[in-house]
Amino acid sequence: MAAEPGRESPNVPMRVSRDQLEKVIHRAAELQFGRGETPEVLEAEEVLRIAEEVGLEGRFVRQALAEVRADALLPARPVDDSVPTRLWGEAILVAARVVPGEPLAIQDRLARYLADRESLRCVRDRPGQLVFEPAKDFMSQLQRGLDFGGRGYELAKARSLGVMIQSLEEGRSLVSITADMSNQRWGHAAGWYGSLGTFGLGSALGAILGGGLPALIVIPAVASGVGLVATVGTSKTVGVQRHRLELAVQGLLDRLERGFTMASDRPTLRERITDLLEE
Repeated sequence: MAAEPGRESPNVPMRVSRDQLEKVIHRAAELQFGRGETPEVLEAEEVLRIAEEVGLEGRFVRQALAEVRADALLPARPVDDSVPTRLWGEAILVAARVVPGEPLAIQDRLARYLADRESLRCVRDRPGQLVFEPAKDFMSQLQRGLDFGGRGYELAKARSLGVMIQSLEEGRSLVSITADMSNQRWGHAAGWYGSLGTFGLGSALGAILGGGLPALIVIPAVASGVGLVATVGTSKTVGVQRHRLELAVQGLLDRLERGFTMASDRPTLRERITDLLEE
């Protein structure tokens, strides 16, 4: 029996969850595209009009459009199928965000913040592009080592940190950050394989000399066990370090996105010592 005009069909739920809403909109778009009523490519103004009709605020739709455009601007990442990556995980971390502001202003804020607050040294400074490495001067190493504020200095633990800034539209820019943690990956691997290898060698010699077991049996068995445990241990440790680095990168992008000041009320160790020397 058909529903009366102006009344809801009994087969249509009166309430839908957020996940259901996304499915409904996605499916309705599929059906309309399939009937040929909508072109395959839409202008941004048309997307804004459609979004307004379904009750979405224009500012959020423009933000989403900017992020879609930003994804298209990001360079394709090369596939890393090397042995270290297969064993211990990826060494490159990439994150991007659409943030308010013009590229030059954002670049200046980031450069000062990363040098003053994250103990990094800028090794390349071009319009729209910055490359940082951990600062190796005495004061920077002392600041990271003491870490009175408990910052962790996760960004400074990476081998390098690359920043690219592109203008999307007036007042909005795409900031992409690439962190190379290959130094940490190799460092953790050396620790695991080195310590377990030493332990395994001692155990093998003890089993051969003290227990009289055949070397042809003991050595392969110990080597296999050491290799397996060291590989798993390295992978787990690298994963934890990667998670910490990702949180630091995302936190930096959060501050940019929300327009927070990049400065801090708490002076750095360098600033404290400089003030003491000037008194």
